[in-house]
Amino acid sequence: MNKRMRCAVSIIALVLFVGLGMFLHASESKAASGYAIRINKQQNCVTIYKANKKGKYKPVKAMVCSVGAATPLGTFPLKEKIRWHVLEGPVYGQYCTRITGHILFHSVWYYKNNAPNTLSYTQYNKLGQVASHGCVRLCVGDARWIYNNVPSGTPVTIYKSKNPGPLGKPDGIKLKGYTGWDPTDDTNPSNPYNKKKPVIKLKKGDEGSTKISYATRVDPIKKITALNTTGFDSIKKVTYTVKYKTNKSATPKKVKKINTRKSGIYVVKYSLTDEINRKASLTVKYRVLGKVSLKEITLNRTSKVLFLGGSKDDASFKLSLSDFKPAAASITDLSFKSSDENVVSVDKNGNVTANGLGTATVRAKTKDGTKIKAYCTITVKKYASDINAVLSKTTFNVGETGKIAVSLVPADATGTKNLAYTYSSSNPAVVTVDGEGNVRAAGAGSAVISVSAAGAGKNGVIVKQITVNVTAPAGDVSPAAIGVNN
Repeated sequence: MNKRMRCAVSIIALVLFVGLGMFLHASESKAASGYAIRINKQQNCVTIYKANKKGKYKPVKAMVCSVGAATPLGTFPLKEKIRWHVLEGPVYGQYCTRITGHILFHSVWYYKNNAPNTLSYTQYNKLGQVASHGCVRLCVGDARWIYNNVPSGTPVTIYKSKNPGPLGKPDGIKLKGYTGWDPTDDTNPSNPYNKKKPVIKLKKGDEGSTKISYATRVDPIKKITALNTTGFDSIKKVTYTVKYKTNKSATPKKVKKINTRKSGIYVVKYSLTDEINRKASLTVKYRVLGKVSLKEITLNRTSKVLFLGGSKDDASFKLSLSDFKPAAASITDLSFKSSDENVVSVDKNGNVTANGLGTATVRAKTKDGTKIKAYCTITVKKYASDINAVLSKTTFNVGETGKIAVSLVPADATGTKNLAYTYSSSNPAVVTVDGEGNVRAAGAGSAVISVSAAGAGKNGVIVKQITVNVTAPAGDVSPAAIGVNN
């Protein structure tokens, strides 16, 4: 082949090579133009975008991931794909897709190559937080989705933001202890999680208690338990709908909630979609029973004495229903009212508080429409902090008399119900005192009169002492003064 021919062939080859390269590049770009991926490094969240017919990208899928400190920021074209690949350790990952350099999308790592039953469950449970050496870890289901659906050349942007993304950050499912399998690896027939699914059940002991008393509070969610595919509590993911019908043959109508003041049948359908999109449902028929009216009520107190000047417990108590008939009554709530708010006040729960001295009545009335009433009479007293014991004078001549005036401190104190004063003398030979507080000077000397007010204060007896001096007439020496008896 001459030089001219070789040159022509070279030119043709170059044109074919460039043309083929342009064709392949155009095909790859066209394929890649369908998707875009954004990885929020700060939130460990991946968002997949897909272009619509107008070329506008919209978010279609969010994935929880684990990045690392070495995960680079920037935009990179997605590169080659590797079904199983050795990772740093060495450990191994499934469904690997190269982002840039040694940074890959891949599953959580396995201890053995091509052995999907050797998953590290501790690393799996870290999905959603920083945990990798730089790669972007995903559950198998998500890594496989990118591997199968997103072509090479797709732009991948890695950035940081407090906002996880337009679809939010999904909840990653957790594993209980070592199982060796990723529950999202559902294309593998040997995966034991393929036979598991979420479960909704009525709570233990409540299986037969689908009857609801009239006018009681009911929360349908509190009547069930819910577990996800891997056995974790998923009650927060349960939703429900309610339909109501008056009887078995009636046509059910959708309602917002169980109205326990409207008897009939409420059909509640519970639904659960767990973290890996597996579903469970449960339908329960609850029957709201008809109204049973009260006929008789008994309060826990019919009378009560409260005290001011002491502790909070001395000045308050709770008035409540202690008994009622019939026992199956639907509504046992009461309303309360005080006859004198200046003496006692009462709140909607029956808590009575003393406000001032006196007597008042608290009325309790049924709220089921029967308007049955019961009453409690309350007397409010006030503890004394001290007593005043005053004698007209404290120096007497033999034979003189006086009287002790007694009063409580403060002036409006009443003491307890059985308030009583007693008097005593330390030396009756000098001073005597009777039960009414009458004092008589018997002989020269000094004596102490004690005045006791039993029941005046919260702690019982309050004592006051008065020292009395008695003098004898000039030239007279009293027996008390010399200490002998005549």
